[in-house]
Amino acid sequence: MSEQHSATPEAALHALVKWTLRGFVDDDVDAVRWLQALPPRTLFDVDERLRSWWAPRQNELLSSVQIYQGASLEVRAAALFLAGCDGNGHTREAALRTMRSVPSHLTLSCALLRCNDWVAEVRAVAQEVVLSLLGQCAVHHVLAAWPIVVRLRNAQRIDRAWLQDTLFGWLASPSRQQVLEGLLGHPDARTRLAAYAIALQTHQDRAALRAHALGDSDPHVSYQALTDLLRHGTPMDIDRLCPLALSAPSARVRGAALRALVEREVAGLDAHIEAAAFDRSRGVRRLAAWLLQQRQARPAIALWRQELQPPGRGRWREALAALADHAEAEDVPALRARLPQVSARHQRNCLRGWVRAEGGAGLALLRVALEMPGRTVNAMLDSANALWVAELDPPRLLAFCHDGPSPVACVGLLRLLPRLPLWQHLDLLLDAMPQREDERAWHLQLAHDWLRRSEQYSPLGPARRQALVSRLEAGRHALPEAVAAQVLLAVRQA
Repeated sequence: MSEQHSATPEAALHALVKWTLRGFVDDDVDAVRWLQALPPRTLFDVDERLRSWWAPRQNELLSSVQIYQGASLEVRAAALFLAGCDGNGHTREAALRTMRSVPSHLTLSCALLRCNDWVAEVRAVAQEVVLSLLGQCAVHHVLAAWPIVVRLRNAQRIDRAWLQDTLFGWLASPSRQQVLEGLLGHPDARTRLAAYAIALQTHQDRAALRAHALGDSDPHVSYQALTDLLRHGTPMDIDRLCPLALSAPSARVRGAALRALVEREVAGLDAHIEAAAFDRSRGVRRLAAWLLQQRQARPAIALWRQELQPPGRGRWREALAALADHAEAEDVPALRARLPQVSARHQRNCLRGWVRAEGGAGLALLRVALEMPGRTVNAMLDSANALWVAELDPPRLLAFCHDGPSPVACVGLLRLLPRLPLWQHLDLLLDAMPQREDERAWHLQLAHDWLRRSEQYSPLGPARRQALVSRLEAGRHALPEAVAAQVLLAVRQA
């Protein structure tokens, strides 16, 4: 890399950074910008890969940073980060000392990484440099590097007392309010969680902070806020914010808030419970249903049925999902009527409720469900009791090819027929007497499918074997002669 010394400071240092990151970035990628844009979790990986280069080498990065003082701060920070990841402890320590004069999220990130260094002397210097850079870095630099602080809580060599008392203590200082508030909106959920843990102890308006945290997209953040509210909030705050928590994104928070309202017997509790019966979470709906039964001896299923009555209301989706979990025989007509009116997602709920109401999948449900291919429907049919077996007589089996079902449904039935016992399956085919051309083609397809399945072992007693042989030899069936001969051979060899 000696030829770089003749270039401009910016270009020379930039080229050295790119050379060090060979294997990380392609030739047409700006290595400095690539490193600057990396998320904190990826910086851990870069550090580990760079330090895994065990062979001794002369690190030009550190000396070049000192030579090329005219280079931009971004390029110098990138070079120092890479030098701070060197396999040589002396180089890492020297790079840390130089970082004091180059405040950046990259230098702060590297100093934080070195706080978990395996060399005690490097860790000591890193702690000093972190505090120095925290006093110089802009707020957005601290926000960018702080996820590393959070991750260091699980590191092996970090000084935990220093991390908790000094680093998190720095964040808890009133003078760092701007940084703390910035972390409350950080895109990394673990970082927000750690920030809220501090803010809930130090913020001047804890009620407003709890209200904001209850709506956080991360369930851990919102549950932490609810727990803090129930433990340390005033009775007035609890009564005011718990109803707000009933609309939190987290089902765990919504359920806990409902339990808290029940324990406090707040005004309007019955309305809260009734609303929770239409929650999008099954667990919250079941809790609300139990509470309705306990408090009012009122079954929640009556509410769900009422909501599904025409004209459709705004909560019909939740009512349909709830009814799918609790449907009874009287609900089948309503579920069947709504089936063609809703999207595929809600059709699955209609079928689920129908299966529950009938105690299994009857033939009518089977014909409808087979028109709706998909893993969810198939899994539901596979797990349902085979009530359709008792209803599937030879005429209905033959009618399957022309009485409404599509080719998709016919293929679905072929997939399900092997659930029949092998010899019961054969009796069904032998009893079928096709009259139409399409029925004969369908019957023949069923016979070939049975022959493929007949290779599997299935017990056959002497009496039933003789009965099947006699029937096949006498021609009491509608199978073509060649196919009947194959079936006869399969019976004799069983």
